[in-house]
Amino acid sequence: MKPGLTTLLFGLTIFVLAIVGMIAFYVQEFAIAFWLTIALLVAYPCAFIIFVPLLTGDGRLSAKRIFLLTSIVTILALALANVAWVIITPKWSFSVTTDKSSYKIGENIGITVSLRNMGYITHSFESSISNPVLVSIEYQHTENPTSTVQVWYSPFETEVTEFSVGPNSFLERQFTWNQTSTVNLWLNEEIEPGIYWIEAFIPRVASVHVSSSPLFHAAETINITST
Repeated sequence: MKPGLTTLLFGLTIFVLAIVGMIAFYVQEFAIAFWLTIALLVAYPCAFIIFVPLLTGDGRLSAKRIFLLTSIVTILALALANVAWVIITPKWSFSVTTDKSSYKIGENIGITVSLRNMGYITHSFESSISNPVLVSIEYQHTENPTSTVQVWYSPFETEVTEFSVGPNSFLERQFTWNQTSTVNLWLNEEIEPGIYWIEAFIPRVASVHVSSSPLFHAAETINITST
């Protein structure tokens, strides 16, 4: 094999192995990371066992030059992999806001839920409901602030739906709560003055319940007064 081709193949091999190493480092699946690491522990020694005799034969490359070549290729691969990872990795900002912080009894409450793609490319996600946002409102008991009771949630349809959001773009949904209770209607409960928690979710497809382990979650509090 020609010296130049051998050097090129060795460089490509080290480049690919370094990229695989970065994938093993960044990937969040333990099983995938584990097997990639095992593969690297086998592949790296094999690469040097195969290529070093070919590169050093007839005095073509010294050990110092092979080490320098390996270092340069590895650094280049890691730099490119990091840049690519930053570009392709989703980066989201999820928020829920109201048009005011305090309301009177019976006053309509405007709720805005916004999901912003802060990444560099279009990203997609799947929700278990078609909207894809669900809003829940809970009353915080005055006597026990750690205890809340749900009084309202936005209507939704269970249907797996995919949504795409462009770079620096928003997916936004508007809701209005007219301060009527839609939960436990048989109790004839009325909305009382006090603190209310407004929570917004985008449910996972595999969730047991729409509010369990959501893809995105945000919360806000409002105050309802009697006057």
